[in-house]
Amino acid sequence: MFLLPSLVIGIVFALLVGGRPRRLVELELRHGWSVFAALALQVVLFSPLGDWIPERIEDPLHLGTYALLCVFAVANVRTYALIPLFLGMLANAAAIAANGGVMPVSGRAWQAAGLDGFEHSNVAIASGHPLAFLGDVFALPSSLPLANVFSVGDLLIGAGMIGFVVAVSTSDGTSRALVPGRLARPLRDRSFRRLTAGRLASHLGDWLTLAVLVGWIYKATGSTAEVAVLMLVRMTPPIVGAGLAGALVDRVRKERVLVWVEVGRMLAVVGALGAVAADSAPLAFCAVGVLGALAAVAGATVRSLVPSLLAEEDYAAANAGLGIAQDAAMAAGALGAGVALSAATTTIALASATVPFAAAVLFYAGVRARPTAGSDVGGERGALSGLRYLVGHRRLLTVVIAFASATLATGLTNATLPRFLDGDLHLGAGSYGFGLGALAAGLAIGEAAVGLARVGETGTRWIGVALLFMAGLFLLLGLTQDGPTALLVLGLIGFVDGTTDVLFDTVVQRETDAPYYGRVFGFASAFMMSTMMGAVAVAPLLNHLASPPVVILSAASALAVAAAISLVGSRPSSEEPRAGTTFQRSPFPAVRPAEWGEAAWTARDL
Repeated sequence: MFLLPSLVIGIVFALLVGGRPRRLVELELRHGWSVFAALALQVVLFSPLGDWIPERIEDPLHLGTYALLCVFAVANVRTYALIPLFLGMLANAAAIAANGGVMPVSGRAWQAAGLDGFEHSNVAIASGHPLAFLGDVFALPSSLPLANVFSVGDLLIGAGMIGFVVAVSTSDGTSRALVPGRLARPLRDRSFRRLTAGRLASHLGDWLTLAVLVGWIYKATGSTAEVAVLMLVRMTPPIVGAGLAGALVDRVRKERVLVWVEVGRMLAVVGALGAVAADSAPLAFCAVGVLGALAAVAGATVRSLVPSLLAEEDYAAANAGLGIAQDAAMAAGALGAGVALSAATTTIALASATVPFAAAVLFYAGVRARPTAGSDVGGERGALSGLRYLVGHRRLLTVVIAFASATLATGLTNATLPRFLDGDLHLGAGSYGFGLGALAAGLAIGEAAVGLARVGETGTRWIGVALLFMAGLFLLLGLTQDGPTALLVLGLIGFVDGTTDVLFDTVVQRETDAPYYGRVFGFASAFMMSTMMGAVAVAPLLNHLASPPVVILSAASALAVAAAISLVGSRPSSEEPRAGTTFQRSPFPAVRPAEWGEAAWTARDL
């Protein structure tokens, strides 16, 4: 179902990122005839032409098409870019073979797609059928052209075809686009291993502290408004101090900054313990504010350290590893807080948060940074010099502006999800948790995918293409009327968002002169948090004026704008300053973007 449309989408995306789809015809794949034979048989079987085929051989012929595809898969198993497609074919073949040649279909999904009848189809209602979960359990909305049901296998086939076309089209022919060992390669460096371990420990302590204090505040006051104030206090210091923090990071040894930051965060937890003992919410808010300010310094410092530890070709894999560590810490910290609050007192639960911070101190103390290429370039001092540098570099500025639009979209949708998933799709009180779980899983997989890939000069343009793809996913989310399909789409949004998170860091590390790493990352963090808070603040008003689907569709429009900005602005310019060259002071441009930020979900950046 998805094979031919995905081929077309893959070619369009390949052209947008500057690839050459004609390389597909130059690629030597074994037994390619089997794919065309399988497609031809399926066209005959599931069209009016199938009426001429005896019913007793329809199911064997259908199974035979998958046997032909398996021939192709086995013959080309070493082509890693085709692995998702092969897994999709295997999943569909298993479901069909287990059900005697027919694909089990969910009655709920069939109805959501607006289908009525089984003529020229090979499906049967899935109730009681083996491997029904591999059947057609998802639905394209009935309001879309060619609405239909689809399976996990169909999704893998479609995604695999798009990825394969883009990978081949952007390959230079000298190396594989996907290398399983690429994600682990940065871990060969001892200092980077310690940096990753410290990052994981630090985020674990951060989330453990925040989750415990949220539980304590709510238990003490019973007020969601108090919890909201705590969240705002956590987010405000990075906005105010991120630029100044970036300037500090650029002037001192970054590995030493990390050690002292973690010591400061331990002391902030001690202050929070005092607040709990004194039953003082204002003191707890102060402790959370200090944690937030120090988190801004730590975030800019960690990302600025990567170029001084690794070669440029490992930046993407390193950023992916750090992102995965952050996601794992978020899940473990929130879970650990729940367990600790259930099994012990608030004081004991909060005291346990000092352990991860102490571990982070030990890990960061062993990091040894090397001089970065271009670090001898004399940069201007002061926080505002970082802002001048940013607006003087078009490609960097374009990425930040595009991510600002994307943050508005994701922030609006994130705030709308509870009403949409529970009220419109009737997934129950736990629907928001299910949605965030799907997003988190997608984020981790997307980050890992970029870590396996070879990110070349198309990385900047891929951000624009990814935002365009996200706009389509938001459109699909706003139109869907099926709960499981909505959760699947949220997972796909998370996947694409995970790739852009990693590429954002990689682009900044490649495009920025070494003396400005901290300030650029610092201002990006401040812009990100400001836009996110603005989106969350305006979401209640929009939800009062419009239905959740309308809000989500509006977010899709904002993402389409972000994609256009990124694709237009990421084109190379011969006049643009390049990393490694001395930056000359230049006046601010006439166009000043009103809002800034990064496409990231609220939960990941608290």
